Amino acid sequence: MKQYRKSNGKAFTVLELLVAVAVTALLAGMLLNITSQVAQTQTQASGNLETNQVAQFVLDRIQEDLQCAIYRNDGNVWMAADITNLTETSGNWNEKKYEVPKPPEQSLRVQLDQWPEELLNEKDTANQQGSFSTARYGIAGTWLRFFSGGPELDPSAENSGGARAISYQIIRHGLTSSETSTPRYQLFRADVSDVNTLEAGYNLGAEDGPYFSQSENGPRQSGNVKNPIFLDENGKLSTDFSLASNIVDFGIRVYIIRSRSQGTGHLQQIFPDLNATSDQYKYRATTNPIYHDDKQRKYLYAFPDVIDVMIRVLTTEGSSVLAAYEEGLVPATEGMNEDEFWWDLVEKNSEVYIRRIKILSQGI
Repeated sequence: MKQYRKSNGKAFTVLELLVAVAVTALLAGMLLNITSQVAQTQTQASGNLETNQVAQFVLDRIQEDLQCAIYRNDGNVWMAADITNLTETSGNWNEKKYEVPKPPEQSLRVQLDQWPEELLNEKDTANQQGSFSTARYGIAGTWLRFFSGGPELDPSAENSGGARAISYQIIRHGLTSSETSTPRYQLFRADVSDVNTLEAGYNLGAEDGPYFSQSENGPRQSGNVKNPIFLDENGKLSTDFSLASNIVDFGIRVYIIRSRSQGTGHLQQIFPDLNATSDQYKYRATTNPIYHDDKQRKYLYAFPDVIDVMIRVLTTEGSSVLAAYEEGLVPATEGMNEDEFWWDLVEKNSEVYIRRIKILSQGI
């Protein structure tokens, strides 16, 4: 009995314990890896869903405005667009907490030589530009403005069917008027009332005109075309015209339909003009020759038939990370300069969305 009890009272050996610990650690590591991958996939799926919802809302709004665009061949400018790569347009670009600004050189991909060679293929070389999904439209994106007869968004406004001046531009500004509000890249949609549009006239080309006025600007005034952030009745800056936040790029490609002798047609790009210099990325739809920089190519100033629209949307998490980096709270990855890391951070935390819009223009 003593021998029997002795043989059944044996403990684990050190080797057995080591094997058990190793197996447990291996299983725990595998479980942690699986959990991490699931969490990463869930975060990515959530970010894609979030950016997709924002993009569809923005593109639907732009499409409705453009499909209701209005023009007249009277010598006035009925549609205009600029790629300035500057921040001075609105006068309200918030540079607070700006240790690392959006890089101007890396933020411009319009002409072929502005793309890295590894992103180009034979088709890109033939088209004299890279793919639209990898294009970049400057620090503040494209400043687009035109006249539209689209439905009113303001429920208190009476829809008379009259033309209204509309503009789109990106401005880095806080989501509220509070000084502590962290600046975000927001796409603003300014909508001038039909009455104020009528009083201001139908010409978006006169840079000394009412649409470029910054003084005494209020809601739905003509000056909202240039400065959509206005003083409200309490004397505070209002961001009511903000269409969506976390939009870090906004670009367009403008086309006309050229007819062939065979009776077919093809799209010809008129903006951006790939033969222009970097300080001439502008578009004016007008018959007035004073705006025609190229007298031989009058089609560059035609009212468009088709417009491709591109927006780059940051995830909420990506927006917070970018804000921390711009404030200098997060260092750049070793081996990358600050400008390269800015866009590397954005591309890893954003999605690009593109839509082709047929312009159903109406003359008035």
